[in-house]
Amino acid sequence: MTSAIEASAPPVPTPGLVASLKPRLWLANTPDAELFTALLITYPAPQIEDADPAEIERTMRVVAASLGVAPRDQGLVTVGERITVHSGGVILLHFDGSQYGLRIPAHPRWAEAICGFKRVLLAVGLDELSPVASPAEVDEYIEAGGEHGRLLMGLATIADSPRTARRAIAARRASQHDAPAGGR
Repeated sequence: MTSAIEASAPPVPTPGLVASLKPRLWLANTPDAELFTALLITYPAPQIEDADPAEIERTMRVVAASLGVAPRDQGLVTVGERITVHSGGVILLHFDGSQYGLRIPAHPRWAEAICGFKRVLLAVGLDELSPVASPAEVDEYIEAGGEHGRLLMGLATIADSPRTARRAIAARRASQHDAPAGGR
């Protein structure tokens, strides 16, 4: 028997989907010249067959929902403790309802920056992007995605452990189910 919470819970990214996602990270400056860290998650373009854009969008909306990100026109939402930094430089991004995290191949400067800032701008792209896209192609993707509502965003914070991240995600998920219908 399925509980009411399970029935209303958004789909959870499968381990295969989590493993297939392409993370891209960068450091950038705000208009006020403040440094910030950003992480773009995209669906890698298939190398052999053509992909169905509608299916890619559905898949990436599952990813976006499990991270709590939203369209830019809704303002920058806070998505909670989603990132953990482990010994050896391993960084993981955690999803609602999934025991699997996305390993972020972080550059040491980026890892140092997120530990200092304690937050990361998350962006989930709704369209495919080649895993070997050049920096100029990634910039184009971000610009076009932002202009056309194809990027969903949120501000994630750094958890001190995977257990803390899982607890924060579970509490956020429970509070969403307890909220009145129509409210977020």
